[in-house]
Amino acid sequence: MSTNISGDANRARTDFWLILLLAAVTAIGPFAMHALAPALPLVAKEFDVPAAAAQLMLSLSLVAMAISNLIWGPLSDRLGRRPVLIVGLILGSIGSALTAIAPDLTFAILGRLLQAAGAAAGMVLARAIAQDIYGREQAAAVIGQVTGVMVAAPMVAPTISGLVIEATDWRGVFWMNVGLCALLAIWASARLGESAPEGQRGATPVQMLQGFAEIARNRTFWRYAGFAAFSLSGFYYFVAIAPYVMRDAFGQGAAAYGLYFMVLSATYMFTNFIAGRIMARFGGERVMVFGACLTLVGPVIVTTLLLSGIHHPLVLFLPGMIQSFGAGLAAPNSMAGAVASAPERAGAASGLLGFSQFLIASLFTQLAGFLPHDNALVVPLGMGASLLIGVLFLFVLRGGDRRV
Repeated sequence: MSTNISGDANRARTDFWLILLLAAVTAIGPFAMHALAPALPLVAKEFDVPAAAAQLMLSLSLVAMAISNLIWGPLSDRLGRRPVLIVGLILGSIGSALTAIAPDLTFAILGRLLQAAGAAAGMVLARAIAQDIYGREQAAAVIGQVTGVMVAAPMVAPTISGLVIEATDWRGVFWMNVGLCALLAIWASARLGESAPEGQRGATPVQMLQGFAEIARNRTFWRYAGFAAFSLSGFYYFVAIAPYVMRDAFGQGAAAYGLYFMVLSATYMFTNFIAGRIMARFGGERVMVFGACLTLVGPVIVTTLLLSGIHHPLVLFLPGMIQSFGAGLAAPNSMAGAVASAPERAGAASGLLGFSQFLIASLFTQLAGFLPHDNALVVPLGMGASLLIGVLFLFVLRGGDRRV
């Protein structure tokens, strides 16, 4: 009996450090992106360029992250998760260093693109590694915990970045990222074993492309990936438009928005961390469908309240907690389901999933810039549309679903 207890304790410690590593490499990409925001005005000032030009360091990095998702995933199927992750983190560190020493904006943008592409490897490979080691059901719980940490990164990044800028300058933010990416590369090198299935390693580039084609024809993959992509797009749409609506429709500043938004983030993080226990009791599929349907309740309540003449920021954020709770239950399951739909090509599946998420999210984010910001109804209507499309993927593609 004592041997079993000792073995369980050792496994628990191993799982804890592995999940912590996966969370850290997943969070470094979003952390680096959001740490950039406070530095952009100083970048524009130093290089004497318009703010819109400096903004390219942020907007183009989304494109780099989307495209790199298509590279890191299948490459890890061929070469293994561990070496590809380490190379990605090293490239993230090199890109950060190049940005930190940039003599002009063009050089800074190129460095930032390399940083974003390299750091994105962690987001792709953490899901694939979770699938390799834990399988469909347990992977969903692990992805939920990893996602919870990833959500925390954008919350703390601007504050940490601001302190670094005050102590140094905007270049100090990138020197910080040099160190973080390098430390994660060392940690992964020392602690991360290889998890990719032996059968797929050594595949030729043609076979890698054939793997993408096979996944693209997989109905099960698109059922889960469709919801995951449009669910994330709803979140990015909210983040893009809500600050402007708070200012123009409710007369509230950035500080008020930040406080209200923390409530939604905390709800989502909390649900991510408890999702594993809920799934263990009710089953991943049931929890995912319930959570997905629950995400629609928030926008419906917000729309109803606004049409009833209730005009207060809490109208957006309190019902939004329901949406965050539902997304916290459904999103980890949908991402795990998409990756598990092709377990023999988990890296490629994770890469295609990430590419879809970033691509669709960028479209909804751009849409937010064209809509009027003095009418709060644009928030629930846009979010609701995105979430509804995602839920339709779950139900419309359910027929003939191949079990994973």
